[in-house]
Amino acid sequence: MSSITDTQAISARLTRYRIIRELGRGASGKVYLAEDPFAQRNVAIKVLYSDPSATPEDLAMYKQMFITEAALAGKLNNPHITAIYDAVVEDSFSYIVMEYVEGGTLEQYTRPDNLLQPAQVVEVIFKCVRALAYAHHIGLTHRDIKPGNILISTGVNIKIADFGAAISKEKASADKTMVEQVGSPAYMAPELITGGAKAGETTDIYALGVVMYYLLAGRLPFQASSAAGLAYMIANTDAEPPSAYHPGVPKELDNIAMKAMARDRSARYQSWEDFGLDLTNLWKADFATTTKVERDESDTARFDVLKTLPFFKTFPENEIWEVLRISKWRKLPAGTVVIKEGDRGDSFFILAGGYCKVTREGKTLSALASGDCLGEMSYLGQKEQRSATVTTTSECLIMKIRAEDLTNASPLCKHHFDRQFLKVLVTRLDSANQQISVLS
Repeated sequence: MSSITDTQAISARLTRYRIIRELGRGASGKVYLAEDPFAQRNVAIKVLYSDPSATPEDLAMYKQMFITEAALAGKLNNPHITAIYDAVVEDSFSYIVMEYVEGGTLEQYTRPDNLLQPAQVVEVIFKCVRALAYAHHIGLTHRDIKPGNILISTGVNIKIADFGAAISKEKASADKTMVEQVGSPAYMAPELITGGAKAGETTDIYALGVVMYYLLAGRLPFQASSAAGLAYMIANTDAEPPSAYHPGVPKELDNIAMKAMARDRSARYQSWEDFGLDLTNLWKADFATTTKVERDESDTARFDVLKTLPFFKTFPENEIWEVLRISKWRKLPAGTVVIKEGDRGDSFFILAGGYCKVTREGKTLSALASGDCLGEMSYLGQKEQRSATVTTTSECLIMKIRAEDLTNASPLCKHHFDRQFLKVLVTRLDSANQQISVLS
């Protein structure tokens, strides 16, 4: 069947979507770019098809992986995991409708002549860590982490895809016939190759460590002329650090990559939290001065800052990422007027670091510290002039959010902001009442 006829046949079956073109194909299916007129967005549609050269065993495995991925429709709610919008699995025709991510996969950045900067690699891997931590939290092990399954949209924004090989904790304990060695050999942990352990959090950590190594070094940690030779090297030898092939890699980053893919499972990171913490600490200790990327311009650092601020203490992680998406950050010197009395404003601010003073008609009313919000009345429906002036009294890191952007944010994100703003207003009202009581 030709590609034109094939596309026409698919279009005839998927009447809700307008097929634009084929994006790619693999052993178990083809992926098409399509338009969803109802949702007014482009989507990627994976269609299951039978490869005539595949064995019955392979076909059964491909179908099971397809069913596994389809079953996750609507369940993977994370900004760094591709969303699955819809899925249909039938004997005659099966497909999965997914989020379309333009920009390709991380494979394009594994070539020695097209490597990302080390600081960018940290950003990419940190987001992968947080996404896989989320998957682990809901009981999923991916089992096929590799550059080809990590999509990149703009800058260092990534989406992990293809959970077809994923297993849940419940399935792993209940299904005694489950195939263990699923995944790509170059990314398989030594204990999987030798059969000494089952897939779990630390085997996914190993695979992401190999991805990190590949992005830093421009080559895989182990290379062999045969599958057997590769398996032997993974199980019995230690790789050279990434800096052996790319001298620009800092030693501290070498150490993180090598720990993630340690041959001894007990020497590896034991949790995604530990992995992510080392990446964050690297930003704090090293990348602020050794790279051209300012520390406070990094999503890794900003995420860490928001997690520590009292204002965002109750925000779930997905909403923290949404706050990062809709906010603008600036570093301001002491003496900068952030809000001026009498002006009109359509934004509010969160003080992410430093100190400010609040004045009215030249008189000091209060002081603000890291974690405090200011100008929130612009979001709460009060569009009149600003009632006070806010001036930085030290170097400050300020996060700005337009009221309109928060209004258009997800309901859960708005809900958490509303709760925090209510607490702020109650606290300020209580403080004002106490002052009145003292004066009277």
